[in-house]
Amino acid sequence: MKSVILILFLFSCIPSSAQNLKKEAALEDLNFLVNKVEEYNPALQNYQPEFKSLALDVIAGVTTDTVLIFDYFTRVSKICALANEGHFTLGDWDDIAHKGIMDNSVSYLPVSVKLISGRLYVLEDYSNEQHLSKGDEIVSINGLKTEVVLNELLECIPSDGNIKTYAYRKIEDGFSWFYLFYIQQTDEFDIEYLDSENRKAKVRLKALIRSDQVDNYKKYCADNIQKPSKKETGFYDLNYSNKYAILTLPSFDYRRVNKYDVKSKKLYKAIFRELQEKNIEHLIIDLRDNTGGRNEFADDMIPFIMKPLNDDDFLKKTVSWKGKEKTYKLPKPSKLAFKGEIYVLVNGKTYSAGSSLARFLKEYGNATIIGTETGTRYEGFAAGSLEDVILPNSQIRIGIPRYHIIYPKSDKQTTVNHGLLPDYEINCSFDEYSTGRDLHLEKAISIIEKIK
Repeated sequence: MKSVILILFLFSCIPSSAQNLKKEAALEDLNFLVNKVEEYNPALQNYQPEFKSLALDVIAGVTTDTVLIFDYFTRVSKICALANEGHFTLGDWDDIAHKGIMDNSVSYLPVSVKLISGRLYVLEDYSNEQHLSKGDEIVSINGLKTEVVLNELLECIPSDGNIKTYAYRKIEDGFSWFYLFYIQQTDEFDIEYLDSENRKAKVRLKALIRSDQVDNYKKYCADNIQKPSKKETGFYDLNYSNKYAILTLPSFDYRRVNKYDVKSKKLYKAIFRELQEKNIEHLIIDLRDNTGGRNEFADDMIPFIMKPLNDDDFLKKTVSWKGKEKTYKLPKPSKLAFKGEIYVLVNGKTYSAGSSLARFLKEYGNATIIGTETGTRYEGFAAGSLEDVILPNSQIRIGIPRYHIIYPKSDKQTTVNHGLLPDYEINCSFDEYSTGRDLHLEKAISIIEKIK
């Protein structure tokens, strides 16, 4: 299935013919963006009070009479990233900073990657040369160490606070074109790497346009194309084994909600009635890669997982870009509330409403968290609807989050600018990743077996 996703990335992405902007036009756009971020992001003073001064430093770097489009787009991205919020959107594949990949006028790095513990591994080689193998560790590209490249990219990828897990997953998904946007535009790549036997080697790859990479994928990676093992069966999966159940919630995206015509309260009532009827004592909830969507699918599970003695005054508060505040009451437990032990599987792409649900499970369900830090700030974040602003000269569309979601102070996790931290952290090697071994689930089951 992962290879199918890689094909979709190859067919759907990257930037434009090198149009440039005059200095005055670039400065106008960048200052316009700063003003709009200040206008629409109501969490800015909470999470980045120095935004304005830092953003002006980025703008001050524009010194030449003509600004290259990729340098311009890098500054746009850095300004958005300075807000310390992940819910920004940066352009689309039709704008002047992106369209070159779709129209095959821009060539770029023909390699896809996997990031594990800050180390960069080859997933697929789409080059003409075909010298790299799956699992080779990239040490440097054109003399730039991997660590340097990743640090540069992190400055351009909007994410919450000090959370790297979500940013790393985004970098993973778009590494080839992010390298083009934010690091270097070049026709060749000198790559230093470590092979499967940890031997150092070097290879030179030619940059390729998208259509050539797609052709090479079909030619050289056909054996890796996997057909889905089964058809999608519904909005969720609920499986049983002895005294535990595994509930998988892949996404709360509105398109998925509409596709299955799902109502959150009705869904959870049916699920937790079934769990009660089957006398399930241990519930594993898999929220890995759930990047959120409809907030009610986080909020409405609370009555069904709530343990006694929760004394928060409220569930959450929201503040709009217009300053309008709304307080949400903490619901009461349902008669169907799960009385057993809950285990939640999370990763860096457990984000937004997916991350909110994981937080609620910890706070109100005393859940055991297994995995890696989630992608959304634990104490609150800016999200909700986005304000689409169009930069006046480049016409690039930027989405700015315009609702601040605030949670009560927690005694269970008192961090600042971090996501939900796991009770059991899972770090896998590339070999474990590539074989499909599920260390998260293995850990949950091993805890349950010890209790039993």
